[in-house]
Amino acid sequence: MIARGGFAVVLATVALAACGGGTDEPECPTEDCSVPGSTVVKWRFHEYPQWGFLADTCLDLGVTMVRVEAINVADPAAYFMLDKGCGEGQATFLRLPEGTYDIAVTPLDETGAPAVSAPARGQVVAGLPGAPIETTINVPHDVWTRAYTGTFLFKLSWNGMACEPAAVATQTLKLMIDGAVVNERLDNNQKLDGTDDKPCRSFTEPFAQFVADLPFGPATIAVTGKDIDGLTKFDHEFETFIGVGQNNPTITFDLPLPPAM
Repeated sequence: MIARGGFAVVLATVALAACGGGTDEPECPTEDCSVPGSTVVKWRFHEYPQWGFLADTCLDLGVTMVRVEAINVADPAAYFMLDKGCGEGQATFLRLPEGTYDIAVTPLDETGAPAVSAPARGQVVAGLPGAPIETTINVPHDVWTRAYTGTFLFKLSWNGMACEPAAVATQTLKLMIDGAVVNERLDNNQKLDGTDDKPCRSFTEPFAQFVADLPFGPATIAVTGKDIDGLTKFDHEFETFIGVGQNNPTITFDLPLPPAM
């Protein structure tokens, strides 16, 4: 049994519109004018709040449609599928038979082909009339079939302070992807190998620090702040994420005070 696109929704709308006609013959085809149970599946691409990254977009990834499949755990023959425009952000199954469902989310490219090597998976209990259910499936970064690049935008603060109040004169950065130091340079030509001291750039500046054309995915940035005498005042390492494309969120890294000696 397959429901495609908005077909199931159209039928439900027609059925509801026919209710309450006031004639002798019941106008609801099933004599049931109740609001159907709904099961909403939402999707996200690379939503990693633990790394300060909100999500990538359909446009960034070249995804036009998203296919959502629901398979009843107890009866795999109870199979339902919806194809939705990526920008809709969700697919709604109406009147799923009761039970628990395995969910598979597959982003599709402009040709209608899967853009990932494997669907993102989750599980949900079917919604009941008057008790809708929703779940969110996060498509992970490591399933895409294309190689993407992105711009890494960030700001630095020092125990919540700007450079001058924190007495930080210089910043030194080391950016690593898959354990390897990147060769690209920051927008002010600062090296990112942990050897290049440059004047501290305050988080209060209007524009973020950035480095372009990096492989997208998880990364690690090590930051050192030194005072005017070259003594280390702050030193911390952060796990982070580089999104796809240029218009990525700016992540603020706040370095904590070092442990008291």
